[in-house]
Amino acid sequence: MTTNERRALNEALFRDVNERIAESAELFDVERTEFVCECADPNCTERVSASLEEYESVRAKPTTFLLVPGHEAPDIERVVATHGHFHVVEKVQAAVRRTVVRLDPRRRGGGAAPSET
Repeated sequence: MTTNERRALNEALFRDVNERIAESAELFDVERTEFVCECADPNCTERVSASLEEYESVRAKPTTFLLVPGHEAPDIERVVATHGHFHVVEKVQAAVRRTVVRLDPRRRGGGAAPSET
């Protein structure tokens, strides 16, 4: 496994955690919650405050992730949106893109596969 694929696995793990956080927030009818930063650093423990609507906007594509500003890794991703308290990044490195798409929990769930573009 390459270093970039390992980084993508870390990000996918954080995304899986955030999926559970979003599900819990929906159950309790909460509009805003604290998500974990979905950066490549496996030791990151920072949180991102976002509404469920903002989170769903990020999750619209399997290649976009929610990060604390400054946690971007320019060699594998680019910032595509800035919301002040968080950034949205899109994976641009090919192996990372393939890995995060393959590990997207919404694709694995058997539902309609979201577009990669």
